[in-house]
Amino acid sequence: MLISMFLNKSNGPRQLIKVGRAEIQIIVITASTHFFFVFAILESVVAKTLVILSISPLLGAILSLLILREKVAGRTWIATIAVFGGLVLIFSQSISGGTLLGDASALVVALLLALNFVLLRRHRRINMIPAVAWGNILTAGVAWMLAVPTALGGSDWFYVLLLGIVILPIASTLITLGPRYLPAPEVGLIMLLEAILGPLWVWLIIHETPSFETLIGGATILAALSWMSIAMILENRKTVVTHLQ
Repeated sequence: MLISMFLNKSNGPRQLIKVGRAEIQIIVITASTHFFFVFAILESVVAKTLVILSISPLLGAILSLLILREKVAGRTWIATIAVFGGLVLIFSQSISGGTLLGDASALVVALLLALNFVLLRRHRRINMIPAVAWGNILTAGVAWMLAVPTALGGSDWFYVLLLGIVILPIASTLITLGPRYLPAPEVGLIMLLEAILGPLWVWLIIHETPSFETLIGGATILAALSWMSIAMILENRKTVVTHLQ
C-alpha cells in the first residue's frame, strides 16, 4: 500500500479504493496463488513443487497466444525447455515423494502464475500495484486467523517483519511492473532465477556447498536466460534502427 501511495502521490488514495473487474481478477488470482502454493509445499516435496512450477512460462506462452494473440518468440520456447531441464537436474536427488493432491496444487499455482502475468500484460495501462496489495492483504487476513503467533520468538519476529514489510512488498511491486515491459512467458522465466539463487545464498551465507547437479543445472539456467536476454536486446536494437531509417 505504501509503495503504491509513493509511486502515485497525486492519485494514490483514489487508486487504492478504485477496484474494477480487472483489479478483482488480480486480487483473486494473487490470493489463490498464495493459498495453493502453501498447500503444495505442505502436501508435496519442495523440490518437486519447484520443478512443477517451472512449466509456468510454458503455460504463459500458451495463454499469451490464446488470450492476447501475442506471438511468442522462438527463443522463449527454447529457454523454457532449457530452464525446465536445469531445474530437474538441480532437484534430481530429491524430486521423488509427495502426494497427488500436492502435485496438483503445484500445477494450479503454475497455471495461476501464468494467468496472472498474462492479465497484467493485458491490462498494462492500469496500475495493478494496489490490486496486488489487496490480494496480499486478503492472504494475510486468512493466514492470521490460522496462525499461531506464539510459535515465533526472539529473532523470528525480526525476519518475519523484514520479509512482510520490506522484501515481499518490493518483490511484488517489481513482479507486477514486469509484464508492462516484457511478454508474460519471459517474466515467468526470469522469476525462476529464484530456484538457483536460493542455493547460492545458502552457499554464501550458511556455507552449505551445493551439489554438482546444482552447479550444472544452475549454469544451464543462467546460460539459457542470458542467451534469451541478449537475443531480446539485439532484436529490440534492430527494431529501433529500422524505425530510425
